Amino acid sequence: MANIATTTFKVLGSRKAVNDLWATLQQMEVNSKNIWLGDLAKHYGIDYEAKHIMVRGSIYWAEYEEDPSNDYYLLSFETESAWSEPNEIFEEISHLLWDELEINYRVTECGCEVFHVHQESVYDFFPEECCVSSYGEPFEEACEDVFETIGDAINEWCTKMGIEQGERTNKEMLDFINSYEYEDCDTYFYIHPFTFD
Repeated sequence: MANIATTTFKVLGSRKAVNDLWATLQQMEVNSKNIWLGDLAKHYGIDYEAKHIMVRGSIYWAEYEEDPSNDYYLLSFETESAWSEPNEIFEEISHLLWDELEINYRVTECGCEVFHVHQESVYDFFPEECCVSSYGEPFEEACEDVFETIGDAINEWCTKMGIEQGERTNKEMLDFINSYEYEDCDTYFYIHPFTFD
């Protein structure tokens, strides 16, 4: 079974293009059931096999917001997919919608060490610096959460563990935390900095 990547998309664009994609998702009953990416590709007439576009995954949540006075049209949605983010299918949809969509996303996939942010917009949708994967006492059960700064994530670990950072730099603390040996071998707390492009 593939490792599952969770991707949050923020798609901006012209009213016509964003509303086309939103209307399609509503027609496919988004938020009532998962929308398979292969079905979305078929709806837009995309031969994903010929184009070698990965469609192993689904959209499980979406919402739309607009501010016409500021020419702001935003479609937000989340996907679960095999191994990595399914950005190519949405890039292909953008081409079909007059190249009027800006595809912004943040993907986390712990098993493959994928923690990445892709930003095309002038809006800073994903300012957070890192993702924390944690499990076991004294942490949350099977938690993956984003933190504004690496320092915030370090502080969270220090607070939970009752250990002070002292004179250690954040880099030294990252190494210390990521290699810390807990009494229970199933317990972990890993801080994964995002890469940005």
